[in-house]
Amino acid sequence: MSEINMSNNTQLQPLSFVAVELSDMQRIYVYTSKYGEGSCQHSPISMWSLSEKYGDEACIEDDILYVCRKNLCNELYRVYLAPLGANATKGFERILEDAKYYGKRAKFVTLTKGYADTLANIYPDEFKIEEDRNLAEYMYRTERMASFSGRSLKKRRSEVNTFWNMYGEHATVKLIKIEDHEDILEFEKKWLKQNAHTHDENSLYREARMIKKQLEHFDDFGLSGIVLRIDGQVYGFGYGVKLSDTFYDAIIEKGDREIPHIYKVLRQESVKQCAADCVYVNMEEDVGIEGLRALKLAYKPEYILSKYIAVQKN
Repeated sequence: MSEINMSNNTQLQPLSFVAVELSDMQRIYVYTSKYGEGSCQHSPISMWSLSEKYGDEACIEDDILYVCRKNLCNELYRVYLAPLGANATKGFERILEDAKYYGKRAKFVTLTKGYADTLANIYPDEFKIEEDRNLAEYMYRTERMASFSGRSLKKRRSEVNTFWNMYGEHATVKLIKIEDHEDILEFEKKWLKQNAHTHDENSLYREARMIKKQLEHFDDFGLSGIVLRIDGQVYGFGYGVKLSDTFYDAIIEKGDREIPHIYKVLRQESVKQCAADCVYVNMEEDVGIEGLRALKLAYKPEYILSKYIAVQKN
């Protein structure tokens, strides 16, 4: 696949989108880290490893990053992320030109409030813009999550202590190394078999394929994570990546639910060992799952990053 197009010719031409590849990671990161507001959707790793779901294609033109979600496009709409660059106004205008070239209307997904407001100011009454609570992302102070400090997280501290009192020297939590990958994938297969009946099975299998892809390029991506073993056997793991010097994205956490409080330990240790040099850890969306939303709120986020969908009217 060719490199991301970086042309300067924007006169009545469509944007030159190409599928995101491994070689594009650093070029995309330049824009997502500066203009992405810490959103997990603005992650080059997600754009590449979730290609099966979204089919993300990218174009860098006149110092603006454009992303088209090819798999979400249909006969009516071309679907985009926010244009990431210093001139968002120019970016939105360029996207509307691109959609018009194909005889379609523009649709934007997972816009932050800043980008949604910019779009509304440029095109008053031309877009239907609505908040999507299911896509909101949970932001936590890394210093609090690393220690579960404060009265509101006292129960979490107690639960972590209970885990260590039960398993003591039998349990270890260490940074993921290449020699752990095979054991992690074996644990993922067991986890998938145990949980497929209680979740969207297709989504879980797609996630498993994503995990395999990410582990295969773990160091290339700059991923970091932890693996939890009890008596040498893997019972949980978690990993993520820096979205910028300020934000860390907690991409995956998987644990054996028969082990009491294992997810609290994974959450605390992954932040402590991998994200401590960032200000915030992004625990991503709850996708409308009631129990997951209650759980994320129970950890007392510093703030919730609101997300919006904008659909161009007739």
